[in-house]
Amino acid sequence: MLLSMLKKAANMRLGTKSILAVVMLLSAISIILTTFFINRQKSSLMEELSKRARSLASNMAFNSQYAVLSHDTRTMHKLVAGVEKESDIEDAYIVDLDGWILAHQDTSRLGEQVGFAAELDSLQLRKWIPSRRKDVWRMIALIEIERKAADSDEVLIFSSPDNAEQGETAAYSEKLGYAILDVSLDSMNAALSAGTRRAVIITLIMVSLGVLAIIYLVRSVVAPIYRLADATRAVAQDNLDLIVPVNRADEIGILASSFNHMIRQLKVSRERIKAWNRELEAKVHERTKELEEKHRELEKAYEALKTLDTAKDDFLALVSHELRTPLSSVLLYSEMMLDGLDDSPEARNEFLTTIVENCKRLTRLINDVLDLSKIEAGRMPFKLEKLNFEELLNDTLSGMRPTIESKGINLICENVGKGFRLWGDRDRIIQVLTNVISNAVKFTPEGGSITVSLSSGDGIGKVVITDTGQGISKEDIHKVFDRFSHLGSIDHHAEGTGLGMTICKSIIERLNGEIWIESELGQGTTVFFTLPTADRSLNITKKAEKATEHGTRSE
Repeated sequence: MLLSMLKKAANMRLGTKSILAVVMLLSAISIILTTFFINRQKSSLMEELSKRARSLASNMAFNSQYAVLSHDTRTMHKLVAGVEKESDIEDAYIVDLDGWILAHQDTSRLGEQVGFAAELDSLQLRKWIPSRRKDVWRMIALIEIERKAADSDEVLIFSSPDNAEQGETAAYSEKLGYAILDVSLDSMNAALSAGTRRAVIITLIMVSLGVLAIIYLVRSVVAPIYRLADATRAVAQDNLDLIVPVNRADEIGILASSFNHMIRQLKVSRERIKAWNRELEAKVHERTKELEEKHRELEKAYEALKTLDTAKDDFLALVSHELRTPLSSVLLYSEMMLDGLDDSPEARNEFLTTIVENCKRLTRLINDVLDLSKIEAGRMPFKLEKLNFEELLNDTLSGMRPTIESKGINLICENVGKGFRLWGDRDRIIQVLTNVISNAVKFTPEGGSITVSLSSGDGIGKVVITDTGQGISKEDIHKVFDRFSHLGSIDHHAEGTGLGMTICKSIIERLNGEIWIESELGQGTTVFFTLPTADRSLNITKKAEKATEHGTRSE
């Protein structure tokens, strides 16, 4: 907020800022002087009020000495009632040294201890302190008498306030209690408010007169400066025909004359600069054409290098992340065999089986990495043709039936024998079917079922593969197509490379299709993917030829 106000003030015109500065200075001086005089008046009024309260309290203390000594409640009550008739006296009462009320206008408070008993000090004759009530101060006067020995008899000498302050060495004082007055500041505040109003009115009148004088003086000074500023803005807008009138001989007049001379020089310089610019523009135009050609060549080279660098980084990251586990297992079991830990044929077969399985896993991983790298780099060829889905499915299941039958899984095929013909690459679609059905078999318990169905419409064939396995949580579905993603809800990921579904997604998308998954934990999983049907082959023949030649799909 403060910063915004400062920015607005900085953007004001010179005259406005000058007027505001002088007004603020006058206002500050007036406020300081007014505050000083008000405080002086307040101090004076407070001192006068305290003197009056001190006099009343001292008189009440002096007049109540004998009454307090003799416990004359009637006399003390008359003294309290008489003092309370004075203006500004809010309350008056007499208490003993411990703060117990001896006399008060309200007789129900007799014998009550005052709440400020801890503030009573018998070492001070009078004490002027603020009370707990707003705008009420308290005067506390000590009540004491002097005793003096005369031969064998004790004589009481009642001292006046002046004698009490002087103190006579021949006598000693006996403290009896306190006379207390609560003094209201209302009348003082009223007088102070009236004085404040008068001071404020006078201040406003003086400030207003000063502001009017300052406005007149500032305008006479800044008006020529405004005209010069307007001329400067016109020059900034390329208007060099404006002349500032010179009608005064002071510094502002000299400045206006210098400005007019500068305008004349600028006109001459502008003509020279225009001639130089025409020459430079011709040279820059020629150089720009050369630079644009070089820039296009560099962009092509950069894109090629970036593609190669990305492929290299991805390959190194994948290999370093996923090859360690099988390599570690092969190395471990090989060292165990070298150390002679395979002391039985069963142990030797177990070690060799583990080594062979990890080698196979390494082979699958390397093949998958190479396939994925080729697809993403656009170097994998696609041989597009019309395909019979029933034949594709039979070729895919031929090597998987023993595993399916060993688990007692019921395989159901719906609408696959109706002569549907798809458009795509035979080997790659079989690779997709193999990955998807293998996952379904892997995660479907014994006695479960897997359903494969095909439907078509609007030139699109949709393949649906559903299993009754353990399913995937909604939070993990989007991870299925990530590289080497291992889902928290599935504990069989060690059997695969973690790249199968990623490769499937890349292949389907290269073939102008889509792939997605729907699943719930405990409810099984359904994988969908689409491909163009053969009746659309005429529309994408050219794309297919380009994809076959360059190994990528034309967009």
